[in-house]
Amino acid sequence: MQLEDLIDRFRGPLIGLIASWGAPWREATELAQDAFAEAWLSQRSFRGDLEDSRATGAWLRGIARNLLRDRRRSADRRRAEAIEEVDPEAPREAEDGERARLLEAMGRLSEEHRGALQVHYLEETSVRETAVLLGISEKTVESRLYRARRELKRLLSPEAEPERQRS
Repeated sequence: MQLEDLIDRFRGPLIGLIASWGAPWREATELAQDAFAEAWLSQRSFRGDLEDSRATGAWLRGIARNLLRDRRRSADRRRAEAIEEVDPEAPREAEDGERARLLEAMGRLSEEHRGALQVHYLEETSVRETAVLLGISEKTVESRLYRARRELKRLLSPEAEPERQRS
């Protein structure tokens, strides 16, 4: 398999997966690119068949997870060494109302449900591709998507408004 084929097959799902781990989209895109580069450079250490989507997806997921962990550790070190303190009360940039509500509701979902939603819907991957990248069965993906949609509907309903205001 050529590098272009690897990227074509896994780029979108891998970015979605990294974003589901809490990385901003731009960082998720960079990390996915780094993961492909790392995978390509270390392909000799891969014990599976690059044509096997399950094995390749799991391998890329592991590389991406390690890269994200390393990046977060470096960022934590830099923050700890910083002289200036960040004011936690500083106002954040205003976002569009509906988008902000959706992001807030998605933030209340479990990591498993949020990850399934992001990989499947935002990166437009099939249930099968989502299962490969998350390392779970297709039935589990379908279950997580169902439960996540149901929970989002509940969180975004008008009845949930008082609950959001209390938080």
